[in-house]
Amino acid sequence: MIDKVVVTRDLEEADLPALKALIVEAFGEGWNFGRFAQDTIFFDALLEVYLSMFLNSSTFGRVAEMGGEVVGAILCSASGETEKFRQLQKDRPLHTLALLSGAEPERADVVEHLSVSFQTIGGLLGDKAAAYDGSLELIAVSQQVQGRKIGKALWDEACAYYSSKGAKLIYLISDSACNVGFYDHNGFYKTGTGEAVYNYGTGQRKSQVFVYEYRF
Repeated sequence: MIDKVVVTRDLEEADLPALKALIVEAFGEGWNFGRFAQDTIFFDALLEVYLSMFLNSSTFGRVAEMGGEVVGAILCSASGETEKFRQLQKDRPLHTLALLSGAEPERADVVEHLSVSFQTIGGLLGDKAAAYDGSLELIAVSQQVQGRKIGKALWDEACAYYSSKGAKLIYLISDSACNVGFYDHNGFYKTGTGEAVYNYGTGQRKSQVFVYEYRF
């Protein structure tokens, strides 16, 4: 069997469905996605909202492609640079309406997750965010191709981007449901830990939230 070649390229609008699939695969457990039926307009709108949080602040985006399929992605922000991907989501008002039209228990769980997450992250970062030169917004690689150093290749390209912008120190937020070993093995340092307690309709869930830093 011939091993397929992995190529990296700039993020494009056509990649958004693949990014949503990567979000479900990489973060679905930690973000309580199992609570929702995944073949609904509501769930697609929910993914659009989560994706927008990454796209709206990102100034750099690349994807890894293998055999014509997107298998990894990275999104980063650099201080003082223009956000590049906000305009890719053209139907945000429609997605917001679809999200609001969901059943009350579903909407309540989404609000609970977002509010607790933002509160926990805010408590960890405080006023320190302004001291950083940027942040790693998202990095995700399909489980089917993990072990091929695709995440490392994407991160190396992000490092080159940050170096070109003169960045000295960036941060990222992660949690205990993610593969934090990647950060530990690629020069990141854990500088803060907090606990997020989510009171969902189906019961309480807890997660450890981490702040990592990377110094260039």
